[in-house]
Amino acid sequence: MDLELTQEQSQVQDAARRFLSRECPPALVRRVREGEPGEAAALWAGMAAQGWLALPFEEASGGLTVDAATLAVVVEELGRACDPTRFIDCVVSCGALIQDAGSEAQKRCWIPALARGELQVSLALLESPADPDPPRLETHLEPQGAGFRLNGRKLFVECAADADLLLVVARERGGVRLLALSPAAPGVELVRLRSLAHPHLYEVRFHGVAVEHEQVLGNDLDAAPHLRTMLQRSAAFLSMAAAGGTQRVLEMAIAHVRERHQFGRLVGSFQAVQHMLADAWADAETARLAAWEAVTELHSGESAECKVAVARCASSESFVRTCLTAHQVFGGMGFMWETDLHLWTRKAKEIEFAQGGAAPWRRRLAKLL
Repeated sequence: MDLELTQEQSQVQDAARRFLSRECPPALVRRVREGEPGEAAALWAGMAAQGWLALPFEEASGGLTVDAATLAVVVEELGRACDPTRFIDCVVSCGALIQDAGSEAQKRCWIPALARGELQVSLALLESPADPDPPRLETHLEPQGAGFRLNGRKLFVECAADADLLLVVARERGGVRLLALSPAAPGVELVRLRSLAHPHLYEVRFHGVAVEHEQVLGNDLDAAPHLRTMLQRSAAFLSMAAAGGTQRVLEMAIAHVRERHQFGRLVGSFQAVQHMLADAWADAETARLAAWEAVTELHSGESAECKVAVARCASSESFVRTCLTAHQVFGGMGFMWETDLHLWTRKAKEIEFAQGGAAPWRRRLAKLL
Protein backbone atom coordinates (compact mmCIF):
# COMPACT_ATOMS: atom_id res chain seq x y z
CA MET A 1 0.00 0.00 0.00
CA ASP A 2 1.42 3.37 -1.09
CA LEU A 3 0.35 6.23 1.19
CA GLU A 4 2.10 8.86 -0.94
CA LEU A 5 -0.40 10.84 -2.99
CA THR A 6 0.31 11.46 -6.65
CA GLN A 7 0.84 15.03 -7.79
CA GLU A 8 -2.70 15.14 -9.16
CA GLN A 9 -4.17 13.76 -5.93
CA SER A 10 -2.19 16.28 -3.86
CA GLN A 11 -3.65 19.07 -5.99
CA VAL A 12 -7.13 17.66 -5.47
CA GLN A 13 -6.53 17.50 -1.71
CA ASP A 14 -5.26 21.08 -1.51
CA ALA A 15 -8.16 22.40 -3.59
CA ALA A 16 -10.70 20.46 -1.51
CA ARG A 17 -9.25 21.70 1.78
CA ARG A 18 -9.25 25.33 0.62
CA PHE A 19 -12.81 25.07 -0.69
CA LEU A 20 -14.18 23.44 2.47
CA SER A 21 -12.36 25.79 4.84
CA ARG A 22 -14.06 28.66 3.01
CA GLU A 23 -17.50 27.19 2.25
CA CYS A 24 -18.01 24.70 5.10
CA PRO A 25 -17.10 26.44 8.39
CA PRO A 26 -18.32 24.97 11.70
CA ALA A 27 -21.01 27.66 11.88
CA LEU A 28 -22.62 26.30 8.69
CA VAL A 29 -22.38 22.72 9.96
CA ARG A 30 -24.05 23.79 13.22
CA ARG A 31 -26.97 25.45 11.41
CA VAL A 32 -27.60 22.35 9.32
CA ARG A 33 -27.30 20.11 12.39
CA GLU A 34 -29.80 22.24 14.26
CA GLY A 35 -32.50 21.56 11.70
CA GLU A 36 -31.88 23.87 8.75
CA PRO A 37 -31.03 21.49 5.84
CA GLY A 38 -31.58 24.29 3.33
CA GLU A 39 -28.38 25.89 4.63
CA ALA A 40 -26.42 23.13 2.87
CA ALA A 41 -27.90 23.91 -0.57
CA ALA A 42 -25.21 26.45 -1.48
CA LEU A 43 -22.48 24.07 -0.32
CA TRP A 44 -23.96 21.25 -2.43
CA ALA A 45 -24.09 23.55 -5.47
CA GLY A 46 -20.48 24.51 -4.86
CA MET A 47 -19.45 20.85 -4.65
CA ALA A 48 -21.21 20.25 -7.98
CA ALA A 49 -19.37 23.20 -9.50
CA GLN A 50 -16.08 21.69 -8.27
CA GLY A 51 -17.00 18.49 -10.13
CA TRP A 52 -17.08 16.36 -6.97
CA LEU A 53 -20.59 15.01 -7.57
CA ALA A 54 -19.49 13.69 -10.97
CA LEU A 55 -16.32 11.95 -9.74
CA PRO A 56 -17.51 8.31 -9.53
CA PHE A 57 -19.65 8.25 -12.68
CA GLU A 58 -18.76 7.16 -16.21
CA GLU A 59 -17.96 9.86 -18.73
CA ALA A 60 -20.71 8.55 -21.01
CA SER A 61 -23.20 9.45 -18.26
CA GLY A 62 -21.79 12.90 -17.59
CA GLY A 63 -19.26 11.83 -14.98
CA LEU A 64 -15.48 12.11 -14.60
CA THR A 65 -14.60 8.41 -14.01
CA VAL A 66 -11.91 8.99 -11.40
CA ASP A 67 -10.27 6.10 -9.56
CA ALA A 68 -11.21 5.08 -6.01
CA ALA A 69 -8.06 6.64 -4.52
CA THR A 70 -8.80 10.11 -5.94
CA LEU A 71 -12.39 9.94 -4.74
CA ALA A 72 -11.08 8.87 -1.33
CA VAL A 73 -8.95 12.03 -1.12
CA VAL A 74 -12.09 14.16 -1.48
CA VAL A 75 -14.07 12.04 0.99
CA GLU A 76 -11.28 12.26 3.59
CA GLU A 77 -11.37 16.06 3.31
CA LEU A 78 -15.17 16.03 3.62
CA GLY A 79 -14.83 14.02 6.84
CA ARG A 80 -12.18 16.41 8.09
CA ALA A 81 -14.53 19.36 7.52
CA CYS A 82 -17.48 17.57 9.19
CA ASP A 83 -19.39 17.83 5.90
CA PRO A 84 -23.14 18.14 6.63
CA THR A 85 -24.25 17.03 3.13
CA ARG A 86 -25.23 13.52 2.03
CA PHE A 87 -22.33 12.96 -0.35
CA ILE A 88 -21.79 9.28 0.52
CA ASP A 89 -25.48 8.35 0.72
CA CYS A 90 -26.54 10.24 -2.41
CA VAL A 91 -23.52 10.02 -4.71
CA VAL A 92 -21.40 7.06 -3.57
CA SER A 93 -24.26 4.72 -2.57
CA CYS A 94 -27.34 5.64 -4.62
CA GLY A 95 -25.34 6.88 -7.60
CA ALA A 96 -23.36 3.64 -7.74
CA LEU A 97 -26.55 1.55 -7.62
CA ILE A 98 -28.09 3.52 -10.48
CA GLN A 99 -24.91 3.19 -12.51
CA ASP A 100 -24.51 -0.54 -11.83
CA ALA A 101 -28.13 -1.71 -11.86
CA GLY A 102 -30.00 0.91 -13.88
CA SER A 103 -31.04 0.65 -17.51
CA GLU A 104 -29.44 2.90 -20.10
CA ALA A 105 -32.53 5.11 -20.10
CA GLN A 106 -32.44 5.42 -16.30
CA LYS A 107 -28.74 6.29 -16.33
CA ARG A 108 -29.29 8.99 -18.96
CA CYS A 109 -32.18 10.38 -16.92
CA TRP A 110 -30.70 10.38 -13.41
CA ILE A 111 -26.90 10.33 -13.41
CA PRO A 112 -26.30 13.64 -15.26
CA ALA A 113 -28.78 15.31 -12.88
CA LEU A 114 -26.95 13.77 -9.91
CA ALA A 115 -23.60 14.97 -11.24
CA ARG A 116 -24.95 18.52 -11.66
CA GLY A 117 -26.37 18.56 -8.14
CA GLU A 118 -29.94 18.84 -9.41
CA LEU A 119 -31.16 15.48 -8.09
CA GLN A 120 -31.22 14.31 -4.46
CA VAL A 121 -31.58 10.56 -3.90
CA SER A 122 -31.90 8.80 -0.53
CA LEU A 123 -31.29 5.11 0.07
CA ALA A 124 -34.14 3.24 1.79
CA LEU A 125 -32.48 -0.01 2.88
CA LEU A 126 -32.60 -0.79 6.61
CA GLU A 127 -35.59 -2.49 8.24
CA SER A 128 -34.00 -3.05 11.64
CA PRO A 129 -31.46 -0.92 13.54
CA ALA A 130 -28.45 -2.98 12.41
CA ASP A 131 -29.38 -5.37 9.63
CA PRO A 132 -28.73 -4.41 6.00
CA ASP A 133 -28.82 -8.07 4.91
CA PRO A 134 -31.10 -8.36 1.81
CA PRO A 135 -32.25 -11.95 2.53
CA ARG A 136 -34.13 -10.65 5.59
CA LEU A 137 -36.14 -8.05 3.70
CA GLU A 138 -39.81 -7.83 4.61
CA THR A 139 -40.69 -4.88 2.36
CA HIS A 140 -42.23 -6.66 -0.60
CA LEU A 141 -43.31 -5.96 -4.15
CA GLU A 142 -46.35 -7.76 -5.55
CA PRO A 143 -47.42 -7.86 -9.22
CA GLN A 144 -50.72 -6.11 -9.75
CA GLY A 145 -52.18 -5.36 -13.17
CA ALA A 146 -49.58 -3.80 -15.45
CA GLY A 147 -47.31 -2.93 -12.53
CA PHE A 148 -46.69 -3.66 -8.86
CA ARG A 149 -47.80 -2.75 -5.34
CA LEU A 150 -45.26 -2.01 -2.61
CA ASN A 151 -45.86 -2.62 1.10
CA GLY A 152 -43.53 -2.43 4.08
CA ARG A 153 -41.33 0.08 5.86
CA LYS A 154 -37.77 1.37 5.97
CA LEU A 155 -35.85 2.88 8.89
CA PHE A 156 -33.23 5.64 9.17
CA VAL A 157 -33.70 7.06 5.68
CA GLU A 158 -31.62 10.24 5.43
CA CYS A 159 -33.44 13.47 4.47
CA ALA A 160 -36.35 11.54 2.97
CA ALA A 161 -38.64 14.57 3.00
CA ASP A 162 -36.14 16.63 0.99
CA ALA A 163 -35.21 13.92 -1.53
CA ASP A 164 -36.38 13.90 -5.13
CA LEU A 165 -36.19 10.11 -5.27
CA LEU A 166 -36.10 7.27 -2.77
CA LEU A 167 -34.07 4.26 -3.87
CA VAL A 168 -36.00 1.44 -2.18
CA VAL A 169 -34.78 -2.13 -1.70
CA ALA A 170 -37.65 -4.65 -1.78
CA ARG A 171 -38.26 -8.37 -2.22
CA GLU A 172 -40.20 -9.81 -5.14
CA ARG A 173 -40.63 -13.50 -6.09
CA GLY A 174 -37.60 -14.64 -4.13
CA GLY A 175 -35.31 -11.96 -5.54
CA VAL A 176 -34.32 -8.43 -4.61
CA ARG A 177 -35.49 -5.38 -6.55
CA LEU A 178 -34.39 -1.75 -6.55
CA LEU A 179 -37.13 0.84 -7.00
CA ALA A 180 -37.01 4.58 -7.60
CA LEU A 181 -39.98 6.28 -5.94
CA SER A 182 -41.00 9.83 -5.17
CA PRO A 183 -41.36 10.47 -1.41
CA ALA A 184 -44.56 12.35 -2.29
CA ALA A 185 -46.15 9.37 -4.11
CA PRO A 186 -49.60 8.27 -2.88
CA GLY A 187 -49.24 5.65 -0.15
CA VAL A 188 -45.79 6.82 1.01
CA GLU A 189 -45.77 7.96 4.65
CA LEU A 190 -42.80 9.79 6.18
CA VAL A 191 -42.29 9.71 9.96
CA ARG A 192 -39.57 11.96 11.42
CA LEU A 193 -37.25 10.18 13.86
CA ARG A 194 -35.46 11.78 16.79
CA SER A 195 -31.71 11.30 16.71
CA LEU A 196 -28.72 12.93 18.38
CA ALA A 197 -26.37 11.87 15.59
CA HIS A 198 -28.39 12.90 12.52
CA PRO A 199 -31.16 15.52 12.62
CA HIS A 200 -32.98 14.45 9.44
CA LEU A 201 -33.74 10.72 9.70
CA TYR A 202 -37.09 9.22 8.73
CA GLU A 203 -39.07 6.03 8.92
CA VAL A 204 -40.70 5.53 5.52
CA ARG A 205 -43.86 3.43 5.33
CA PHE A 206 -45.30 2.05 2.11
CA HIS A 207 -49.04 1.37 2.00
CA GLY A 208 -49.90 -0.29 -1.30
CA VAL A 209 -47.78 2.15 -3.32
CA ALA A 210 -48.29 1.79 -7.07
CA VAL A 211 -45.02 1.03 -8.89
CA GLU A 212 -44.60 1.00 -12.66
CA HIS A 213 -42.08 -1.15 -14.51
CA GLU A 214 -40.13 1.98 -15.48
CA GLN A 215 -39.48 2.65 -11.78
CA VAL A 216 -37.69 -0.69 -11.30
CA LEU A 217 -33.94 -0.41 -11.87
CA GLY A 218 -32.58 -2.54 -14.69
CA ASN A 219 -33.85 -5.92 -15.78
CA ASP A 220 -32.18 -8.17 -13.20
CA LEU A 221 -34.64 -9.86 -10.87
CA ASP A 222 -32.01 -10.27 -8.18
CA ALA A 223 -30.22 -7.00 -7.34
CA ALA A 224 -28.51 -8.52 -4.27
CA PRO A 225 -25.05 -8.63 -5.95
CA HIS A 226 -25.30 -4.92 -6.75
CA LEU A 227 -26.28 -4.22 -3.15
CA ARG A 228 -23.34 -6.18 -1.75
CA THR A 229 -20.94 -4.29 -4.02
CA MET A 230 -22.48 -0.96 -3.03
CA LEU A 231 -22.35 -1.73 0.70
CA GLN A 232 -18.70 -2.72 0.47
CA ARG A 233 -17.79 0.42 -1.46
CA SER A 234 -19.83 2.69 0.83
CA ALA A 235 -18.24 1.12 3.93
CA ALA A 236 -14.77 1.87 2.58
CA PHE A 237 -15.62 5.52 1.96
CA LEU A 238 -17.41 5.89 5.30
CA SER A 239 -14.15 4.66 6.83
CA MET A 240 -12.25 7.30 4.90
CA ALA A 241 -14.60 10.04 6.12
CA ALA A 242 -14.11 8.77 9.68
CA ALA A 243 -10.34 8.88 9.21
CA GLY A 244 -10.51 12.51 8.09
CA GLY A 245 -12.73 13.43 11.04
CA THR A 246 -10.45 11.65 13.51
CA GLN A 247 -7.41 13.57 12.28
CA ARG A 248 -9.21 16.92 12.56
CA VAL A 249 -10.39 16.20 16.12
CA LEU A 250 -6.84 15.27 17.12
CA GLU A 251 -5.59 18.56 15.65
CA MET A 252 -8.24 20.49 17.60
CA ALA A 253 -7.24 18.79 20.85
CA ILE A 254 -3.52 19.45 20.31
CA ALA A 255 -4.15 23.10 19.46
CA HIS A 256 -6.21 23.48 22.63
CA VAL A 257 -3.59 22.07 25.01
CA ARG A 258 -0.92 24.28 23.43
CA GLU A 259 -2.91 27.41 24.30
CA ARG A 260 -4.90 26.60 27.45
CA HIS A 261 -3.32 27.26 30.85
CA GLN A 262 -4.32 25.53 34.07
CA PHE A 263 -2.67 25.81 37.50
CA GLY A 264 -0.19 28.21 35.93
CA ARG A 265 0.97 25.75 33.28
CA LEU A 266 0.03 24.82 29.74
CA VAL A 267 -2.42 21.92 29.80
CA GLY A 268 -0.25 20.13 27.26
CA SER A 269 2.63 19.99 29.74
CA PHE A 270 0.79 17.52 31.99
CA GLN A 271 1.92 13.96 31.40
CA ALA A 272 -1.56 12.50 31.79
CA VAL A 273 -2.82 14.73 28.96
CA GLN A 274 0.15 13.75 26.81
CA HIS A 275 -0.69 10.07 27.32
CA MET A 276 -4.29 10.68 26.27
CA LEU A 277 -3.20 12.49 23.11
CA ALA A 278 -0.68 9.76 22.32
CA ASP A 279 -3.54 7.24 22.41
CA ALA A 280 -5.62 9.56 20.20
CA TRP A 281 -2.73 9.81 17.72
CA ALA A 282 -2.56 6.01 17.58
CA ASP A 283 -6.32 5.91 16.91
CA ALA A 284 -6.02 8.50 14.13
CA GLU A 285 -3.22 6.56 12.46
CA THR A 286 -5.12 3.29 12.81
CA ALA A 287 -8.23 4.78 11.21
CA ARG A 288 -6.32 6.29 8.30
CA LEU A 289 -4.15 3.26 7.56
CA ALA A 290 -7.10 0.87 7.69
CA ALA A 291 -9.24 3.11 5.48
CA TRP A 292 -6.53 3.59 2.88
CA GLU A 293 -5.80 -0.12 2.78
CA ALA A 294 -9.49 -0.81 2.05
CA VAL A 295 -9.58 1.84 -0.68
CA THR A 296 -6.34 0.48 -2.16
CA GLU A 297 -7.92 -2.98 -2.45
CA LEU A 298 -10.98 -1.46 -4.15
CA HIS A 299 -8.72 0.48 -6.50
CA SER A 300 -6.86 -2.70 -7.48
CA GLY A 301 -10.11 -4.44 -8.35
CA GLU A 302 -9.40 -7.34 -5.99
CA SER A 303 -11.79 -8.75 -3.40
CA ALA A 304 -11.68 -6.21 -0.59
CA GLU A 305 -14.25 -7.64 1.84
CA CYS A 306 -11.75 -8.45 4.58
CA LYS A 307 -9.90 -5.12 4.35
CA VAL A 308 -13.18 -3.20 4.22
CA ALA A 309 -14.46 -5.04 7.29
CA VAL A 310 -11.31 -4.15 9.24
CA ALA A 311 -11.50 -0.52 8.10
CA ARG A 312 -15.20 -0.16 8.92
CA CYS A 313 -14.73 -1.49 12.45
CA ALA A 314 -11.42 0.23 13.24
CA SER A 315 -12.21 3.66 11.80
CA SER A 316 -15.61 4.16 13.40
CA GLU A 317 -14.32 3.03 16.82
CA SER A 318 -11.25 5.26 16.49
CA PHE A 319 -13.33 8.29 15.50
CA VAL A 320 -15.72 7.95 18.45
CA ARG A 321 -12.91 7.23 20.93
CA THR A 322 -10.83 10.19 19.73
CA CYS A 323 -13.84 12.50 20.10
CA LEU A 324 -14.40 11.32 23.69
CA THR A 325 -10.72 11.80 24.47
CA ALA A 326 -10.84 15.31 23.02
CA HIS A 327 -13.84 16.18 25.21
CA GLN A 328 -11.82 15.21 28.27
CA VAL A 329 -8.80 17.18 27.09
CA PHE A 330 -10.97 20.26 26.55
CA GLY A 331 -12.19 19.97 30.13
CA GLY A 332 -15.45 21.62 31.18
CA MET A 333 -15.83 23.63 27.97
CA GLY A 334 -15.61 20.38 26.01
CA PHE A 335 -19.02 19.39 27.39
CA MET A 336 -20.80 22.57 26.32
CA TRP A 337 -22.91 22.58 23.14
CA GLU A 338 -21.28 25.83 22.09
CA THR A 339 -17.96 24.03 21.57
CA ASP A 340 -17.49 23.01 17.91
CA LEU A 341 -16.06 19.66 18.99
CA HIS A 342 -19.64 18.44 19.47
CA LEU A 343 -20.22 18.67 15.73
CA TRP A 344 -17.53 16.08 15.05
CA THR A 345 -18.77 13.87 17.89
CA ARG A 346 -22.23 13.78 16.33
CA LYS A 347 -20.65 13.05 12.96
CA ALA A 348 -18.72 10.19 14.52
CA LYS A 349 -21.91 8.65 15.88
CA GLU A 350 -23.63 9.15 12.53
CA ILE A 351 -20.86 7.25 10.73
CA GLU A 352 -20.73 4.60 13.45
CA PHE A 353 -24.37 3.62 12.86
CA ALA A 354 -24.66 4.35 9.12
CA GLN A 355 -26.05 1.53 6.93
CA GLY A 356 -26.37 -0.87 9.84
CA GLY A 357 -23.17 0.14 11.61
CA ALA A 358 -20.03 -1.88 12.17
CA ALA A 359 -21.73 -4.92 13.78
CA PRO A 360 -22.49 -6.72 10.46
CA TRP A 361 -18.91 -6.13 9.38
CA ARG A 362 -17.61 -7.64 12.62
CA ARG A 363 -19.66 -10.76 11.89
CA ARG A 364 -18.33 -10.93 8.34
CA LEU A 365 -14.77 -10.44 9.54
CA ALA A 366 -15.17 -13.25 12.10
CA LYS A 367 -16.33 -15.60 9.33
CA LEU A 368 -13.52 -14.54 7.00
CA LEU A 369 -10.89 -15.09 9.68
